Amino acid sequence: MAGKKRTPNPEKRVDRSSRELVDRLKAEETLKPWGQLLSVFDAIDEKVYVSDPETHEILYANPAKKSVFGEDIIGQKCHKAFQGLDAPCEFCTNPMIFGEKLGKTHIWEFENRKNGNWLHCIDRAIRWSDGRMVRFEMAVDIHDRKVAEEALRTSEQEYRSIVENLNEIVYTADADMRATYVSSVAESLVGYTPSEIVGHSFSEFIFADDLDRIRKRWAEVLSGQLRPTEFRIVKKSGETMWARTFSKPVFQDGKGIGLRGVLLDITEYKETEAALRESERRYRDLLETMNEGFRMIDEKGLITYSNKALGAMLGYKVNEMIGHPATEFLDEQGKKVWAREFEKRKKRESSSYEMTMVRKDGGRVQTIVSPRPLFDDSGVFSGSYSAITDIRDLKRTQEILKEREKDLKVKTANLEEVNAALRVLLRRMEEDKRELEDKVRLNIQQMIHPYLERLKAGGLSERQRRQIKKLETNLGEIMSPFTQELLTQHPRLTPAELQIANFIRQGRNSKEIADDLGLSVRTVETHRRNMRDKLGIKDKKANLRSYLVSHQST
Repeated sequence: MAGKKRTPNPEKRVDRSSRELVDRLKAEETLKPWGQLLSVFDAIDEKVYVSDPETHEILYANPAKKSVFGEDIIGQKCHKAFQGLDAPCEFCTNPMIFGEKLGKTHIWEFENRKNGNWLHCIDRAIRWSDGRMVRFEMAVDIHDRKVAEEALRTSEQEYRSIVENLNEIVYTADADMRATYVSSVAESLVGYTPSEIVGHSFSEFIFADDLDRIRKRWAEVLSGQLRPTEFRIVKKSGETMWARTFSKPVFQDGKGIGLRGVLLDITEYKETEAALRESERRYRDLLETMNEGFRMIDEKGLITYSNKALGAMLGYKVNEMIGHPATEFLDEQGKKVWAREFEKRKKRESSSYEMTMVRKDGGRVQTIVSPRPLFDDSGVFSGSYSAITDIRDLKRTQEILKEREKDLKVKTANLEEVNAALRVLLRRMEEDKRELEDKVRLNIQQMIHPYLERLKAGGLSERQRRQIKKLETNLGEIMSPFTQELLTQHPRLTPAELQIANFIRQGRNSKEIADDLGLSVRTVETHRRNMRDKLGIKDKKANLRSYLVSHQST
């Protein structure tokens, strides 16, 4: 179709041609002769032909028709000449204009299979010059319009495909907030299908507390005041969802007649934002209630934040410190220390250091500064923050401790002397004890044993011999180191318990001990239980005799 003359607006031309043709055909009886009517058809750009409905023979074709299908088409079959078919077309419209439909005009659109062009066709039965009824058709070329429509349809399908696959809701609405289009993702976000929203006012879905503000914003956007808007939506489930919209007005004749825009679900963002605000509030509460000073400085060394504790430490109000250089609150030596440490922070070093700060009244405050450097996402140094501890009391305490340490050294030296004297005294006492024990043994051997021997040599009864035997045994126990060692380790033992312990160590049972000491067996058993308690083996399975034997001196 290249090079052919095209009408500027095919749709308007088609409508106009249709009306004109119908009017002409209705007035055909008044057109005398036929040559006048054919001269009109010969002069128009639309393609016109006339054919016999019985034989399908082409009786007439205007120049526009011949220019497409050939000058020799007169006399050919219409289906052969126009469609390349050997038999009448299955879509032939003769039934639409003959028979019961005679006198009616049939208008339809068709894509010619021979050249692929789209045509707007106007068919009607008319009376030919020889008196017979024939098929008349005028075809308007609408190919460009069809191509444009198809391109528009494809573009619209692509647009809808994009819109329907977005996670955001795409919408349009009129000036009264009534929805005219809502993308399908609405159902997954708010629970309503598009059909449940379209035709309804958006105000039906907005949280009541936000409605007045959104109505005001709607009017502002219609007037061209464009900026994002945040508000709450009530979902179908009754839950609340935070949304952010970006809208633009739709104008007609210079007047805003509606909005089109996108709506994002920002509930998670809002929850994170709220959590962040709460975290920041707690963080600030912590900083404001801590006993240590805290401040933040930027990359230039200017104070950007200070807590009240630091202000109180230096005698300033917080707003008297913000925006001032950190060095403003230092003496000359402190400035040198700060400059050195600030350079370290730029290198990501953050060790603590001592520094003297200057109060508003000129006083000096000894502090420990614990810094941490700050870097942005690209790794550029952006400042630091520091905890600042007043160590004046600590310094005074340290001085007091130094003085006390001196006193303690003196007292320690004195105690060492006392301990040395005590050790000498204890050694002397131990020596005196051993000397006394030796004297007792010696006295027993020299002064008691001879008399016992004499008694044993005399005539004694059996009972007297047993008594002397017991006396010898007891004297032997007195002279034995076992009794002394047992008493030394367990001073709570009574004399009776020491005596019974000796008998137990010798293998004597409770009855034998009771007979020798003139006690009841029950009393001896009581002494045994008491001894187990005092020896620390009351709740143990240890045998009392085995325990005493294990402590016997060799």
